[in-house]
Amino acid sequence: MTEQTAQTDDLRAEGERRRDVGMALAAARRPDRVTLGRLAMVQALVDSLDGTATIDDATTPEELEAGYEDGGRWRGTVTRSLVADGYAEIVGTTRSRRPSRHRGYIARLRLADRPAAVEYLRRMTAALAAYDATPPAGTGGAANTVTDSTDSQQGNPNHETN
Repeated sequence: MTEQTAQTDDLRAEGERRRDVGMALAAARRPDRVTLGRLAMVQALVDSLDGTATIDDATTPEELEAGYEDGGRWRGTVTRSLVADGYAEIVGTTRSRRPSRHRGYIARLRLADRPAAVEYLRRMTAALAAYDATPPAGTGGAANTVTDSTDSQQGNPNHETN
């Protein structure tokens, strides 16, 4: 290996490290978007006639046109996580239809495990439906209830009375 090749490899590795850190930070700020994006992407793959799709195929026309306030940097985590989890594989690249992406390259994925993808859709759709149907956790107002001071003092050896 030449010195120039080693330096190029080091720069590539550093670039990939920075990309991965940035994607992780963006995804950590928007876990809801990543989860819903994964569902939409798996659905697009399952619905596709040839079993391939891009993140743009999993995006509503309104979102394609309007863009995202945060720039949509979390979207890369959607496709990369589906590949890492074995639901899809990258088979090529194409140009994004999102104006905010300036026709940048995006991955074209192919469904790798249809039965697992269909099961993932079933499980996640059921989980989201249960979540939507569950009332918010609360205390029924108990956290805002003022108790009688004598009740709170009974049995508390650390309570001092004046």
